[in-house]
Formats: sequence, structure tokens, C-alpha cells
Amino acid sequence: MNELAAKLLEQTPVIIVLGVCLYALWNEKKTQIKGAQDERVLHKNEITEIYTKHAKEIKELNTYIRDRDLETLESLEDVTAAISSIKNLIENKLA
Repeated sequence: MNELAAKLLEQTPVIIVLGVCLYALWNEKKTQIKGAQDERVLHKNEITEIYTKHAKEIKELNTYIRDRDLETLESLEDVTAAISSIKNLIENKLA
């Protein structure tokens, strides 16, 4: 029994050092996890800002395109009216 107690006492410093090392590793891992979570939140906010900015730019672009399409349609209607009047004038002259 004394030999067993002596062996355990010899190993006690090793067990204490291993325990301290495990605690240090656990604490470091916990800090890394917290840092990763903070980084994810930061990136999520950045992505949200980029998405909002992109959506705003797309909305402005769509508005610009719609305005240009309306202008194009008005121009086509004017051209169609001009061609129709030229056609009518030519038909009237030939008739």
C-alpha cells in the first residue's frame, strides 16, 4: 500500500501540470470560439450593408431603365406618327 501511495505522489505533479495545460487549452479554445462568433456577426453586418447598398443601386438602375424605355417608346410613337403622315402624303400625291 505504501508503494502505491508513493507512486501516486510521484505522479501528482504530472497530473497537476496536465490539468493546468488542459485548462489553458480549454480557455484558449473558448476565446477562439468567442472570436469566431464575433467575426461572424461582423461579416453578417458587412454582408447586410453590401446587400442593402446593392439593392438600392439595382432599384436606381431599374428606375433609370424604365425611364429610358418610356423615352424610347415615346420616340418610336413619334417616328411611327411621322412615317404614317409621310405615307399618307405620298398616297395623296399619287392618288
